[in-house]
Amino acid sequence: MATLRLFRRHQKNCSKSRLLQSRAYQPATRAERAADCQCGIAVEGTLRRRGYVTNKATKETDWSKAEALAERWEEWGDFVPPPSVQPVEVSIEYAVDSFLASTGPQGRNVDPSTLRTFEILLKRRLFEYAKHRGFRALGQLDDLDVVTKFVESWQNLNPHRNRIAVGPAKPVPLSASTKRAELERLRAFFRYCADRQWIRSNHATKIRFKSKIEKKFGMEPAEEKLVFESIQFVEDGRGRTGQYNARELSAFCLVMRYAGLRIGDATTLNDGQLVARQSGKGWALRVFQQKTEDWVYIPIPDFVETELRKLKFKGKKDGCNYWFWTCEGALDTATTNWRERVSRLLAAAQKTKPFAHKATTHSFRHTFSIRHLNAGTDIKFVSRWLGHASVLTTEKHYAHAIRGTMIASEEAYDQSIARQANHGQLLEAMPFEEKVHQ
Repeated sequence: MATLRLFRRHQKNCSKSRLLQSRAYQPATRAERAADCQCGIAVEGTLRRRGYVTNKATKETDWSKAEALAERWEEWGDFVPPPSVQPVEVSIEYAVDSFLASTGPQGRNVDPSTLRTFEILLKRRLFEYAKHRGFRALGQLDDLDVVTKFVESWQNLNPHRNRIAVGPAKPVPLSASTKRAELERLRAFFRYCADRQWIRSNHATKIRFKSKIEKKFGMEPAEEKLVFESIQFVEDGRGRTGQYNARELSAFCLVMRYAGLRIGDATTLNDGQLVARQSGKGWALRVFQQKTEDWVYIPIPDFVETELRKLKFKGKKDGCNYWFWTCEGALDTATTNWRERVSRLLAAAQKTKPFAHKATTHSFRHTFSIRHLNAGTDIKFVSRWLGHASVLTTEKHYAHAIRGTMIASEEAYDQSIARQANHGQLLEAMPFEEKVHQ
């Protein structure tokens, strides 16, 4: 008797527009089959070695393939085969191509930028490492020491990005946050391989990093002023300068500075996202945050809306007009072009004197966060605007810079002590019996 039950867990891009994260079990009738979609299939139930599981993704959209995988899990009593089960011998190249196919448009159809990160990890990092070590078979990676050395070999593949540098690039270690993200992707790849009995164990799950708190810094007011003063001297992607190009770059930077947008979100900004605020006073940007999978309304100053209105639209798609993307080329290319353009602006602003902290395209986002927090904006709102899954993430990155928080905590302490003192005076005035009751 089967111990696992299969069901579709509907995603936001469901072809049948089903409710997000709702369940649909395997269709049994013609009507149910006609209403079936292509969302991912998950399982729930009990495995003898794992115990009760729920919402375990199979990474499959086809019922027969998902059933076959569930049967193997039931046979093993776990999501990985026991040591007695010999993995199937496949090449590293085949495993990588299979995984990317299951993740890309024909599989889970993840965001193109997410698929690109997997391609960088597997085709640039893993292939180079395997070539250097002379590995061809995936089984040669089924070793904790090998996987550990692979992780330790990671370097920044683009050390000159967002940096003022002269001469050939020198190897630069990955930042802690990027390294953790790459490790999560490696775990996903090995999990895929282990589920198909190509390897015995997902050794990437045994590797841990001691994470340091990465402090984020924005620009000082004088530095920010210098950036916007330098806009008129920066060329666009075709080597042109001029009043309109300066206005376009200025509007792009204003959007990142006063809405805290990532550069990819700023690149795809369209007129459908510019909406009136709920209070009826002013404007807001409606932005979909990938990590929280939620639409967020970010208030913006009136002058940002005014600058956007002055621009010509670059492209049109699905009834929306885009300010910074032609909608003709690849989105990744457009984002890269804007990143390079903003990086040239930051370099020009530091031509005389470097900023106090490293300036990147993300510096606008950090400036947005720190200025709001120092002005007394509730950190819960700032966290939501940034698209953080938890307020703890916002605190971790910006607590060092929140002067307002420190002052507020001291005032709260003083108020608490004052209340306690008043309570003590009341107790002194009470009869003994009432003190005991209190």
